[in-house]
Amino acid sequence: NTNCTSCHARPPSGTSFPNVAGRHGEHNALSGVTGVCATCHTIAPSATDNTHYNHANARPGKNALRVSPGEAVVHAAYDARSGAASFNATALTCSNVSCHGGQTTPNWQTGTLDVNTQCTNCHVRGTSAGTPQYNSPYSGEHDRSNHVSAGCTACHNTTKLADPAVGKHFLNLGTPALETRASVTIGGTGTQIPEGSYTPGATVGTGSCDPSCHGRENW
Repeated sequence: NTNCTSCHARPPSGTSFPNVAGRHGEHNALSGVTGVCATCHTIAPSATDNTHYNHANARPGKNALRVSPGEAVVHAAYDARSGAASFNATALTCSNVSCHGGQTTPNWQTGTLDVNTQCTNCHVRGTSAGTPQYNSPYSGEHDRSNHVSAGCTACHNTTKLADPAVGKHFLNLGTPALETRASVTIGGTGTQIPEGSYTPGATVGTGSCDPSCHGRENW
């Protein structure tokens, strides 16, 4: 039975179980996730497994199960490089979800995450492509101390990141690959790099620019 709305809104939008909104709205707005409950709930009712349905009202002998949270088993397509995705029903957090760079997420009901300022909550600096996480930045001078202290948005334009035709920040979340070159988000309003001053190199992870913090250098 895939009629989720027989027990709660799709996505849940209220404050009491089973219709607890949590962060359903934010996730449901993401491309490829909209309306796809099985992204995080792969144990939908079936002929052999009623675990999810046993939470429903008026199920004889199941009153003790009518409590929050609902079961969450994340689809394997969203497993992080570090392991299988999981949900902690006590802390209301997820771990090893590729979209969050394998890091523990904020609390599902009370936590927040500002994608324009909290980049490192989902991106861990790496040493090579896909290491330690699929979305780890690793090229050029990412590890340089003054670059680390300046923050990601000193170079990466949040407006370009949010543009589905340019930065594609939240497209194709169900694949491990990064579908766009981060270089297309460099420079412009809000960054320390004038629009158009960044010149991509011949290979991924190379290039040069004229930032306000120093003269032209190769990445």
